[in-house]
Amino acid sequence: MYYLVDSGYPNRVGYLAPYKGQTYHLPEFRAGRPPTGKLEVYNHAHSSLRNVVERTFGVLKQKWRILRNVLV
Repeated sequence: MYYLVDSGYPNRVGYLAPYKGQTYHLPEFRAGRPPTGKLEVYNHAHSSLRNVVERTFGVLKQKWRILRNVLV
């Protein structure tokens, strides 16, 4: 099992964090060049997956209002 985490977590076993110091956000890739190097390719895939997860939670919160008040 792996956890998709943000840059506040270390990149270690079980945690999939983006690499610091590399381009990360999707608009940065759209506005400029495509990802180069394995770290930027990983960050691009991580950012894409994170956007899917956040959109999914948004859809679920719209469908089931009780999820809006869930404390994490």
